[in-house]
Amino acid sequence: MIRVLFAGLRATLARLLATGLAVALSVGFVVATLTLSATFTRTTEDSLAASMAKADVLVTQTVAEMASSDPRTSTDVLLTLLPEVRAAPGVTGADVERLAYVDLRFGETRSVAQIGAVLDESVRWQTLTSGRWPQTNTEATLDQASAESLRVAEGDSLTVAAVGSGVSPSAVTVVGITAQQAAGVGTGGPALLMQPKALNDPALFSLSTSILVAGGDADAVAASVSDAVAGASGIVVQTRTEAVDHQTAQLSGSATVLTSILMAFAAIALFVASIVIANTFQVLVSQRTRELALLRCVGAGAGQVRRLILGEALLLGLVASALGVGIGVAGAGVLAELSRDGASGVHLGRLLIDPALLAVGFGIGVLLTVGSALSPAHRATRVRPVAALRAVAAPASVRQGVVGAVVALALVGLGGTGLYLGATRSGLTLAVVSGVVSFLGILLASALFIPWIVRLVGSTIGWTSVPARLAARNATRNPARTASTAAALLVGVTLVTMMVVGVTSVRTSIGDKIDEKRPVDLTVQSVDPAGMTVEQIDGISAMPDVQYSTSVASARLTITLADGASVVLPARGVDSAQAQHVARSTVLLPDDGQLLLNPADAGAMQDGENVTVTGDAGSAELTVAFAATAPRKQATLTKTDLLGLVVTPVTGQVQLRLGDGITSSQVQQLSSDILSVSEAFTVGGGAPERTYYEQILDVMLLIVLALLTMAVVIACVGVANTMALSVHERRRESALLRALGLTRGQLRTTLGIEATLITVVAAACGIGLGVLYAWAGLSAVALQAQKLALTVHLPWTQLGIVLLGALVAGLVATVVPASAAARRSPVESLTHE
Repeated sequence: MIRVLFAGLRATLARLLATGLAVALSVGFVVATLTLSATFTRTTEDSLAASMAKADVLVTQTVAEMASSDPRTSTDVLLTLLPEVRAAPGVTGADVERLAYVDLRFGETRSVAQIGAVLDESVRWQTLTSGRWPQTNTEATLDQASAESLRVAEGDSLTVAAVGSGVSPSAVTVVGITAQQAAGVGTGGPALLMQPKALNDPALFSLSTSILVAGGDADAVAASVSDAVAGASGIVVQTRTEAVDHQTAQLSGSATVLTSILMAFAAIALFVASIVIANTFQVLVSQRTRELALLRCVGAGAGQVRRLILGEALLLGLVASALGVGIGVAGAGVLAELSRDGASGVHLGRLLIDPALLAVGFGIGVLLTVGSALSPAHRATRVRPVAALRAVAAPASVRQGVVGAVVALALVGLGGTGLYLGATRSGLTLAVVSGVVSFLGILLASALFIPWIVRLVGSTIGWTSVPARLAARNATRNPARTASTAAALLVGVTLVTMMVVGVTSVRTSIGDKIDEKRPVDLTVQSVDPAGMTVEQIDGISAMPDVQYSTSVASARLTITLADGASVVLPARGVDSAQAQHVARSTVLLPDDGQLLLNPADAGAMQDGENVTVTGDAGSAELTVAFAATAPRKQATLTKTDLLGLVVTPVTGQVQLRLGDGITSSQVQQLSSDILSVSEAFTVGGGAPERTYYEQILDVMLLIVLALLTMAVVIACVGVANTMALSVHERRRESALLRALGLTRGQLRTTLGIEATLITVVAAACGIGLGVLYAWAGLSAVALQAQKLALTVHLPWTQLGIVLLGALVAGLVATVVPASAAARRSPVESLTHE
């Protein structure tokens, strides 16, 4: 049987190569996921341990204690405890890690930077690449990455000021450049180190994060420090090992979530691959029915035939899984290398290759392959040898068909009911579980509805040509084969559609919510009482990525009511037409002769009441109108009305609308350019928040689509395999049609239309199911997160691409089987028994 085994492998090598690719890709996915997760965890540990390179003990405050304290008013507990820690027995050195945030300016560049205190040499973990450590309050070091990006060198002077304090900026000289931190999560901004006294400035609101303690025996030092700080509440004392383990567990929570998500996609790829493998071995068993029957006739037992097929699966699994391990390690290495380019917030260090994880991936691949071949192997031994020699297909079991249909419909009904209740009443947990149950039922029921839909669609094109009519009939002659052909593609398209619709809907819903609350992309405000000059306004409006702009004038007006009472309010004058053009959502703006107020500022005024409004240029009668979206403690009127009341209103604000395709980094750059125009400018608006969420969701969508593409590629392999089975089963029929006049081109067209019908129907059903599951998921999320309103938005372009991709996949899947069928001689096929 061993010789028969290897002979069978050589005869079916081409078919097994496609299946082996599906196994290798699935195993590679699993191995890459496990390897990257282990690497991230190790990198996190190294990053945390780097700041304790010279420390043996770490003293921190509890999260609750830090959250309840305000650095502007509370006593710095850790700084107060430092003398007691230093005096504890066994302590050879200790210092407090402190930080603050400042506005940093170098040349025309402004950014937010982090200032840290230079630690005592006994616990100082930072290292210099050049220069020296600061010795006065006007000196600082700068991290190497920021020095390179800002083009700062030793001796250059930076300007720093406390964030939002209004304190005049001060000059700081760079006297050294610090080395990069260990791999891990980057700070994302310039990092300065200054003398501890420089952080004593009350305007900085500095925060102490921990006390680093050096000593001999870590456990003994930790015990003595604990005794020294026993009187303070909310203080945690840990050895270096304990601190690293604790913080790793906290930070690795995100890695665990990420790993879980990736493993879910890996499970999807494995599931699709199992369908492909099962279909492939079904193809091989069907093509070798006579060969297996002959083996039975010459003395081979049913167990030997079963072991023969499982042996082929085992060898395929061993080779393909080994290849998959190599693919996974290589892919993880590429991703780890890409993370080191500085563009990502997470920088992975050296790739951690754990033999145990590689063995897990390898074992999964082998078990998947052998397990997927069990059903075809069992089926190969059920047909009697004499029946197989006569090439008579085994009759389908009516009982099995009825039982399968009942189970499928029960799962669909149960899962569908739970899905609806989860989406409308219960929440996400019930929706997810019910979604899995219902989708499993849909896959089992696909043999009932997929062939019926294919027949319906085929009837609409059957009149066009003979190949189309033949293809429509052939596609439904074997419902089980049609359903199995469509199953893998149905899974992939459903998941792709669900994620595309889900992410697009979340992206659009969040954007709409931000636009509703903050309809203006960027607002440039001047704190200078003189306002903005015409040159400044024109310069801002002409900046790149600014699509529309409008200026807002301001003044103080006196509002006199009919009973003689008066109130003085700051007022702003807007060009209503321009302001509505700038806004991303409909906002209520005043008409000429109207005074717009927030209802909270109504006082004795009534909606629709006429009031007298007075400025330094005269008075006018205006009609009061209320709007909940109007700014508080401020009146809004048209710029024309304001110019009639005030001689020289001050232009204190410019509103900007940016291009729709602008990215988060472009918004940041534009904000930096605007801030560089004047020290008096501040920038606000909804664009930074909206583009931030859009960028996150777009990256998430790209990653998800890249991961699901793996499942779709594997599904296309399955379509090709089942089409090959169809061609093999109908070789005599195809030969007879050729003998009756059907040309080779018409035969290829027939097979191409057949595959296209099946794949397009599977894709259309997948799109419909994906939209349904996306709606259920969005509704469940919105129900659970009550403040998050999510509505379904269909990305028609992306859905069209999915459908077109399925059409192309169907055509590509028929190239090899159709060519083989067309090349075969009709006489040879007709004489084949």
